Amino acid sequence: MDYAQHLAEFANILEQKRLVTGLEGNASVIDRETGLTYITPSGRMKLLLQPDDIAVVNAAGEQVEEQVGGSGRRSSEYFLHEAIYQARPDVNAVIHCHCPYLTAYAIRYEDFIVPENCSLHVVFQRFVCLPYGKNGTHEIHRGIDKALEHSPICLLGGHGVVCVAANMESCIGLLEAAEGFAKTLFLANHR
Repeated sequence: MDYAQHLAEFANILEQKRLVTGLEGNASVIDRETGLTYITPSGRMKLLLQPDDIAVVNAAGEQVEEQVGGSGRRSSEYFLHEAIYQARPDVNAVIHCHCPYLTAYAIRYEDFIVPENCSLHVVFQRFVCLPYGKNGTHEIHRGIDKALEHSPICLLGGHGVVCVAANMESCIGLLEAAEGFAKTLFLANHR
């Protein structure tokens, strides 16, 4: 698989669906065989990314320029992605974003609880909200291993959202469904 091409295409979809913006949010995929992580570059519109823009980082955390892709500067949230890949060997895709309805819960430092009578309750029950951790540091992922034990999504207090899955297509689907339900719940509570 061409991981850089794959990630560039899905990053484009993320921005089209308004799950990320030109300046906020990032996504990554990992090649478990080589240990290379492919991550969207910092401060770039995901809608315009090409495979050569994708940053490639080795298992030691060093950006590898000689790989296919890798010309972009890795996202400042690389440590968050790497902590998730270490904690969850079943995960090969990570999205970190600031989609508005779920992020509203993160800004209020509230867990998001899916009502039992909702059809999505089969997939999601609760999104744990972690305490604030400064972005771009190891603080941001403190407790993420526990928060993602029973859910593919967690909230980063005062900051945003993280979604994980076995592949990027599933990751986007889960995030889109959760954000859509958060919007529906907001509308139902504010009519």
